[in-house]
Amino acid sequence: MPEQPPKPGPGFFARWLGRLKAFSMLAGAWGFLFSVNSLIGFKAGFEYDDGLSYSTPAFKAAEKDGLKPGTPDYWNAVNRSCVYERLKPLPWLTAWALKALGVKIAVFCDRGPEGGDSLEASWRRLADYFYFVRSENEEYRLLEKGRFVLFAGPSDAGIIQARKAGVPPLRIERSPRSLLGFDYNPGKFGERYLPLSSF
Repeated sequence: MPEQPPKPGPGFFARWLGRLKAFSMLAGAWGFLFSVNSLIGFKAGFEYDDGLSYSTPAFKAAEKDGLKPGTPDYWNAVNRSCVYERLKPLPWLTAWALKALGVKIAVFCDRGPEGGDSLEASWRRLADYFYFVRSENEEYRLLEKGRFVLFAGPSDAGIIQARKAGVPPLRIERSPRSLLGFDYNPGKFGERYLPLSSF
């Protein structure tokens, strides 16, 4: 006569009941955080160039066309060359984790807006707001007026404006292959940084 499999005992049901309770508590905590963040309208800002994206290839493409930096044609070429860029996994995952908690994601691009529709379209799933900022003052005003709980970026200027606006800054490490010429001095302002974010 074949041997019968053992019947599940009380320990089996207790173990699964414990797992169900833990899952329910986590789901409840997530629902609470998502609701609060959504209702209050909290935002997190991320710098685009060398923050969410390694964008040096887009700038190289515009330079190859012989366009003068800072002109509308130049920005149009840079913004439409986003297909050559590469997203940076850890900042990207951080932004998505915050979005999953109900925090709105704002992307700050230190560029002209010409041709920006292509760039915005490629990030529409993640970015709730997309700002093309022309000056540090404009960036400061946006950070000061919005309900930002975090500003993450590689540039000194971004960290300074976040500090001025009372927004906690998070330094994203710049790619060692980046050719972008912004000031970059990690830790200079006592800010935290996102490890392994240079890749």
